[in-house]
Amino acid sequence: MAKNGLNWDDLGNDIRDVIDKAIYSQDYTELNESVRNLVGNVVNMGTDFFRRATGGNSDSYYDDSDRGSSENGRNSAPRVVPSAKNLPALYGNPSKITSGGVMKIIGGIILAGGAVCLSALIAFVGWWFYMDFGLLTVLPALAGIVIGLPLIVSGGKQVGFANRFKTYRQILGQKTQCAIEKLSQGVGKSVKKVRKDLQRMIDDGLFLEGHFDEEQKILITSDETYEDYQKSLIRQAEEKAKNLAKERQSEKEAKDAKVQEVLDKGNAFIAQIRACNDAIPGEEISEKISRMELIVRRIFERAETNPEIVPDLKKLMDYYLPMTVKLLNAYADMDKQPVQGENIQASKREIEETLDTLNQAFEKLLDELFSDTAMDVSSDISVLNILLAQEGLKDDFK
Repeated sequence: MAKNGLNWDDLGNDIRDVIDKAIYSQDYTELNESVRNLVGNVVNMGTDFFRRATGGNSDSYYDDSDRGSSENGRNSAPRVVPSAKNLPALYGNPSKITSGGVMKIIGGIILAGGAVCLSALIAFVGWWFYMDFGLLTVLPALAGIVIGLPLIVSGGKQVGFANRFKTYRQILGQKTQCAIEKLSQGVGKSVKKVRKDLQRMIDDGLFLEGHFDEEQKILITSDETYEDYQKSLIRQAEEKAKNLAKERQSEKEAKDAKVQEVLDKGNAFIAQIRACNDAIPGEEISEKISRMELIVRRIFERAETNPEIVPDLKKLMDYYLPMTVKLLNAYADMDKQPVQGENIQASKREIEETLDTLNQAFEKLLDELFSDTAMDVSSDISVLNILLAQEGLKDDFK
């Protein structure tokens, strides 16, 4: 059976070839003529489908925006780039995407409808001539649906993609940046979906100067605006660095003040120990006190060059040195007494033995303060031995 001079058997292949040729060449003259001449009814059905899908003329948005002012003196659509700024065009034209989607929809409907008609024709012939064609009856319909439906779905997605771009442009208006959350509310899609949508539009050249901010929460459609955004980031980073430097300086000053306070108190204790030593004439105890003064001085010299150890001196400052000075003052007072009774002598011996214990404790503290240096030295020596052995300059390396 033929219609308008064409055989339905060849309709699917002919239409597919015409569609492919039109999409790749962007010349739809041959397709439109074929559609009008061959399957006018199907075309009308496809046109109705497209009109429902797009809601009107696919090019009206761009025609209106390009026309500028209407007769009543107002813009018929928002102008995206104010001419006063003399900026380049910021947006691509999605008409090709829309047209391609439309052609896919029409082609899919034609293929599916033609295939169904062909299956119906085969079934009618079989019924008329009492012939059983088996699978041949439904095979064209199945093939047409399998090929046509994906075309319709793909075309619908393509048209929807172009329409969402138009909506994004309308929301942007004359602005060159917009929160993605606001765009998502405008199209009724999730922020994640809209972000993916916008990235694809940037990649496809619909946003000619499209960018995201660092957190991907804002769409920026102008290189100039993006440069301003980057400059603002640099200013913020510089300001943050300045504030951080001020905080560190304040912390350092506070830390230095704390360290200096400890050093001043330490020097005061050393001075008191020396004064007690001058007040006590005995050579044996004087030697012990001099030894104590030397150890304590070395401890505070270490603290001055390594302020990080100051917290380790808390017990020394709060307990040991005040008690030591108190004991030495008590010894000096007892040593001045003209009569050295048994109690005074026993107390003095007890203090002398305590000084020995304190000196041992202070020596151990001083040694511990050099533990980090000792570990570093040991590590350096181990590395040096390994290097020497690897170079063949040391025989006992294991």
